[in-house]
Order: sequence, then C-alpha cells, then structure tokens
Amino acid sequence: MTIFRTMRHGLSLLVAGSALLAAVPGIALAASPRADEGKMILVARQDPGTLDYTKSNLTALRLWIPANVVEPLVYFNKDGSVSPGVAEAWEISEDRLVYTFTIREAKFSDGAPVTVEDVIYSLNTMKASPVSQNAAAYQAVTSIEKVDDRTVRVTLDRPSQNFWRGMGGTAGLIQPEAAAGGIATNPIGTGPYKLVNYTSNSSFEFTANENYWGEAPAIKDVTVRIVTDGTAGLNALEAGEVDALPVITIDLWEQLMARGLDKSFSMVTYPQIGEPTYAVFNQKLDPELRQALAMTLDRQAYNDAFGASWGAENTCTFALPNQAWYAPENPETCPYPYDIEKAMALVAEKGYASTPLVYASLSDVPDLSLPADIMVPTMQAAGFNMTRNAIDLARYSQLIFQGRPPQFDVTVMSGDADPTQWACAEASAAGWSTYCSAEYTQALADADKALSDEDYLALMEKSADILRKDAVIVPIIAKKGVGLFDPDLKGFVEPRVSVAIELAPLHW
Repeated sequence: MTIFRTMRHGLSLLVAGSALLAAVPGIALAASPRADEGKMILVARQDPGTLDYTKSNLTALRLWIPANVVEPLVYFNKDGSVSPGVAEAWEISEDRLVYTFTIREAKFSDGAPVTVEDVIYSLNTMKASPVSQNAAAYQAVTSIEKVDDRTVRVTLDRPSQNFWRGMGGTAGLIQPEAAAGGIATNPIGTGPYKLVNYTSNSSFEFTANENYWGEAPAIKDVTVRIVTDGTAGLNALEAGEVDALPVITIDLWEQLMARGLDKSFSMVTYPQIGEPTYAVFNQKLDPELRQALAMTLDRQAYNDAFGASWGAENTCTFALPNQAWYAPENPETCPYPYDIEKAMALVAEKGYASTPLVYASLSDVPDLSLPADIMVPTMQAAGFNMTRNAIDLARYSQLIFQGRPPQFDVTVMSGDADPTQWACAEASAAGWSTYCSAEYTQALADADKALSDEDYLALMEKSADILRKDAVIVPIIAKKGVGLFDPDLKGFVEPRVSVAIELAPLHW
C-alpha cells in the first residue's frame, strides 16, 4: 500500500491527463503495457490466509482458486445448461438416486494423471468438510464407489437437488490425493491455470497450465495483487499499474462514480459476488413487534445512501437476482412494507415504547455501519425504545456470532445468499441469527428432494415466503458484484463456480 500511496502523488498529473483524454471523443487511452506481453494484473481486496478450500469458505479464497486452478465435476452455465468439467459425461437415474460420472482422461497441473481414486478422495473430503455449504451437498449420499478405471458411481438415499448442484460448485472440486498435504499454499487441479506462487498479504501468481485438457487461456501469466486499501486499488487502476479490480466493495461505489471511473473503464455488474444486506430481529421478540420494526425499513433510503442504484436492488426476498426464487421489492413479496405511520401506531397501541431494545452495530465495517446510521434513528423516531451498541468486528464476532443465547435484539448484516443457513428445526440450536423454524426447515428439505426443476423452484419460493412473513431475517437490498476493467480487456463472464472470477476467457 505504501508503494501505491507514494506513486499516487507522483502520477497525479498523468492520471488527471488520462482522465481528460478518456473524456474526449475519439481519443483512447493507451493500451496496457502488459497487452503485448500476454500478461495481466488484477487486484484483490483481501488475503485468504489459506488456500485450503476444503476447510475455508472465505470469499477471498473462492474468488481465485476454483475454476482457475481446481475444477468441479461439472459446470452449471448461466442459461441453465450443464457443461463437462472433470467429468466428461454423466448419467442420472430416473429416480435421481444414482449418479454415474465418466471421468475424463486428463492430467493435473503437476503432470499426474486424474484417477477415479482422486475423484473419490475429493468427494469424500468435501463430504467431511467443516464448511457447511460443502458438506450439505452430501447429506443424502450413502456411497461413493469405483465402477471401473474411468467411472465413479454416487448413490443417494433420497433425491437431492443440493447434491447435483453441489457437483458444479465448491463441493464438487477435484484434487489429487497425493498432493492434498500442500493444499493450504499450493492447491493442484485440472484447471486452465496453475498457481506459481502465493505470498500472504502480497499476491497470487498464476501461469497457464500446460497440461490443461481444454483450450489454452489467451493470457498466459496473471498476477493478482492483494491491496486492502480500496482507494489505493482504484489509484493503481487509474495509473495503469493494474488492469482490473473485478470486485469493488460497496464502500467504494460513491468514489467510483465521483471520479468518473465508470466512464474511463469498463464496468460490469453481476449477481454472484453480491450479498443481501438484511436486518436481523431476535426471534424471542414478539412477532407483532418484529413486524412493526420491519415497517421502519425504507429500502430506497438505504439504496440512496450508497449512491449507486445500479449496484443494488431493493428486495424483501433473501436471495440474489441470479437465484430463481428472487424477487425485487413489490407488494406481493413484501408483507411488511415501509410504513412509518403504521409502525408508530402499532408502537402506541401495543405499548412497545416500554420494551427496551438493544441494536448491535459494527463500528468498523462501513457498508454495515451506514445502514445502522439510518436504521436506529428511524426506529427511535417510530417510538421504539432503541439503544445502539456500536462495537468493532472483533467484539462483534465474540458477542454476536458466538453469543449463546443471542446478545442483541436488532442488528444488520451482509453475507452469503445461501437460504439453507437459516434452517434450524430446534430452537435450542439457534445461532446468532436467532432463527429456528421447523416449517422453514421442512420447506427447504422438501425442495431438496424435488424431482424436477419446476417443483424445486416452487418449494424454494414457498420457503422464501415463510422467511419473509416470520420477520426475523428481513432483507433490505441485494448488492451486486461490481468490477472495473481496462477497456481493452475483454471476455469477462459471470462466475459459474461459486464466486470465482474466471481468468481464462479474458483476453486483450
């Protein structure tokens, strides 16, 4: 970061001049010096600490390793089709209890051949993974067995949409058993790139995998610099030191627009890396009190506060726009729409002003402290007896995420859009979310067992409706992924494996 800050002053005139040139019709900025070299430099905002995707679910890891270095059995495409990955073919029994995968004849990036034993090892490792999203894909799996040297059969005790979809996600990533011991710093896979070097808090270095079974990537060498200072990352992009910031967090959106970077660079928005921002009301609170609190949430006010409506959409559904059961804010999907006057009337009628409430907010996470700045005064204006407890992330993690029973009444959070995280049949098992609903849990279980995509969607819509009406997890906005790319850098595709930024399609 020191380097970026020092160069920022020295290059200020150059940057200003480049911005002026970009604004003049017919005058284009010079191409990246790396274009002719077959190279590319990207920026990451966080260091994952470990590259062991079997034990870590950090976005900072999932952005770069899946799809690029390590591949899943299959790929689920944006249009709903399924493409081969490590499995070149597959068969699914009519009752959806038996999946037979034909493993392609390929090599890992270290030159070792891909074997059925590697596939079985990989799937069993994910089945035992401490990452809930990985293990959840295998809840119905009873056996993973070798049929012959190129065939693996997976048997389930019930149909499971989670299993099949998981084979195209991180749960289906395939690694060589012999190299598993080095996965934390040097994961090996069949992807279009191999990791040359990972320096914690500094960079990832990738080069094209000469053993890749598919078409070679257009750009051979890729460096991903870890720049935690978002402004420094934008400065580096504007100065031509880097070629893209594929993930620009919401705290930089206003700056992005103010600096006109959306005009001088190619801006993309995509749902996969986005996150729902949602209020959490302790389930112990009276349901009508929760409903009244929900009526104080002016979703447009939160959207306006971030200053970039193109990057977020108002919603009452816990999901992202790429999930089929997602719905934008509308009367049919918002059981408790913003209505401050009605909220005030309920406070007076029910005597809620006499109920002390504690709002736990994060003091050092801008995209969460900003919603709290709006939410708390609005709830107080409606007559709620609300006290704000602003704490840093370390204390918040201890008090909120680990607190048993939950040590708050209201909070706000952004995070993964996986709806299964709220499934909890027994109240005694409630985590920080405070949400345990046997009805919701059963609806998700029924969806998982659906035999058709149509039935799956209908049941996921049912579960989303239960979550909305319970007013415990109350969505506010769905933030999209936002990225800036050098205008000459083409080929960006929306992530197919979790949130992974696919490097191979990018080209100058």
